[in-house]
Amino acid sequence: MSARATVHVLAFGSAVDALGWTRRDVLIEPGDTVASVLSQLEAESSRLAAARQRLRFAINQRYAELSATLAAGDELAIIPPVSGGAEPAARLVREVIDPLALIREVENAAVGAIASFFGTVRYETRGEGVGLRALEYTAYDAMALSDMARLCSLAAQEHEIYKAVLVHRLGVLKIGDISVAVVVSAAHRAAAFDACRMLIEAVKKSTPIFKRELWHDGRQDWVDGV
Repeated sequence: MSARATVHVLAFGSAVDALGWTRRDVLIEPGDTVASVLSQLEAESSRLAAARQRLRFAINQRYAELSATLAAGDELAIIPPVSGGAEPAARLVREVIDPLALIREVENAAVGAIASFFGTVRYETRGEGVGLRALEYTAYDAMALSDMARLCSLAAQEHEIYKAVLVHRLGVLKIGDISVAVVVSAAHRAAAFDACRMLIEAVKKSTPIFKRELWHDGRQDWVDGV
């Protein structure tokens, strides 16, 4: 009989609340898949089971399907819906984002256009009139950085740009703070605009960064949470 093996399961975003932990070792049988492990965990959390169709998964920092087979020592991440130069083009930071510093990173004598997008925390209220106090961002850091770097490379391949910088801030951000920044330079404005739009749309769809709303009455809500 083949011995059972251990995989390391990581939970992120609202999945942490659903499961009550961020990391756990789970025993698997030979041939077990992502779906097999998920079924074990769903027995402990009805919230996780209800969200199955909206969850994504990664094995060793690569997105994987439910049918993917797991091996001893694999790292399985449960991911809810998401919401060049001296420095890497893609970064996760906890300090305030400086727009002018990012623009300086992409400047060059051959550049004729610089396009930028800065996403900020906006004030809003819930139906009963309670105001938003702040947003909290967390991430599956290693995979998020890998995905952001991939997107910057893809932007360079698909558009004639000089350089693209993609930065996302983590932690608790107050109203008006910049949460995400995209700055792109190119010889011509069309390429800069197109690459800038591509990057911000793509990072919102694929990068495992999670957002939680913090309200003045103490309520906390994951955006697109489990």
